[in-house]
Amino acid sequence: MLEGQFAESRGEIRLPEISGHILEKIVQYMYYKVRYTNSSQRVPTFNIEPEVALELLMSSNYLDL
Repeated sequence: MLEGQFAESRGEIRLPEISGHILEKIVQYMYYKVRYTNSSQRVPTFNIEPEVALELLMSSNYLDL
């Protein structure tokens, strides 16, 4: 659990502009990026479904990723 004066330490962050399935895909990508950065193994393709690509792009821009 986080401690301190940060909003994150209160246990809840609301992102009403981002739907749950898009936020889940963003978290999956962040895990993928951390896992394969500086990796010596073959990096698999991160699949993004065409029907969510635009919403994913807009959400990542909102989050400033």
